[in-house]
Amino acid sequence: MSVQTGSFSHEYDNDRALPVSTGFLRKCSGSGGFTLIEVIVSLVVAALLGTLLVNFISGTVAKSVQPVLQAQQGSYLYSIMENMTADYNNLFLADDDPLDEFQDRVGDEDTTQTRYSEDGHEYTVVRNRRISFDGAGTTVTEQTDSSGKILKVTINYRGLSLTSLFSE
Repeated sequence: MSVQTGSFSHEYDNDRALPVSTGFLRKCSGSGGFTLIEVIVSLVVAALLGTLLVNFISGTVAKSVQPVLQAQQGSYLYSIMENMTADYNNLFLADDDPLDEFQDRVGDEDTTQTRYSEDGHEYTVVRNRRISFDGAGTTVTEQTDSSGKILKVTINYRGLSLTSLFSE
C-alpha cells in the first residue's frame, strides 16, 4: 500500500502499520560524509582560533603573577625594616649612644647587605645618614647634619624602597 502526499511518498509496512518515508531517505542517501576539503578547512580554522586563544591567555596568565610577586616583595621589605626597628629598640634600651651604633650596623650607603634579612636575601642601603630639619619660614626642609638627632634609613629590595626615621 502506498500513499502519495506532497513530494514524499509514504509506504506502509504491513507488519507494523507505520508509514515509512522513502523520499527523505533517497535525498539523504547521496551524502557520504565530509569531503577532504571541508575537513582541511575545519582544521585550519580550528588551528587559527587555537593559536589566538593561546596567545591571549598566555599573556594574561604571565601578567597575573606580577601583583602577587610585588606583594610578596613588599611584605619582605617591611619585614627587613621591622628587623631594623627591633634592633634599634634593643640598642636604645642598652646602649649609651644607640644612634651611632645602629648607623654602623645598618651599613654604608649604596652597599648590599643581608644583616636584617632572613634567608640571606640581599637588600641595598640607599640612605643611612643623620639629618635635621630647618623650620625657618613656612616650609620645612631636610638637611644632612652629622650631629643631627634623627637617622634617615632608606632600603631597596627588588625595585621597592622603604624609608624610616630613627630618633634619640
